[in-house]
Amino acid sequence: MRYLLLLALIGCASGPPVVRWYTTGAGLNERIELKTSGDGSYISTLNGVEDRNERVILSTSQLQELDDLLRSHGACRLAHDPAYKPAPDEGQTTLELAFPDQKCKVVLSNTEWLRGAAPPNSETMRSMRPIKMPPGRVPQ
Repeated sequence: MRYLLLLALIGCASGPPVVRWYTTGAGLNERIELKTSGDGSYISTLNGVEDRNERVILSTSQLQELDDLLRSHGACRLAHDPAYKPAPDEGQTTLELAFPDQKCKVVLSNTEWLRGAAPPNSETMRSMRPIKMPPGRVPQ
């Protein structure tokens, strides 16, 4: 019982999510989630099967830098362009922010994240994917 209580306390201590980035598409789905503590995860699936499940950790200053960067790039001002017609099999990507000073949910078709003012935000979020090294290689 003590072990379960400790796990519950650890889960609560990490805080609620402040960033969620999730992509759906034909075959590949990705999710990055970061909590107020900077602790987070990256999960990807290929054709419905989990491909990667890795921990992502940011320091308090890195999390603040992410908040500032997304604000400076106008992440919460992004909106779907009604003139844009996505391809039939094109997925969507959602960015949810829940920082104390910046809260929003932005849903765009995957290609829209590559157009207009969106690319700096999508590049920032994609840069948080853990580097996957080939077997036997160690990062230097």
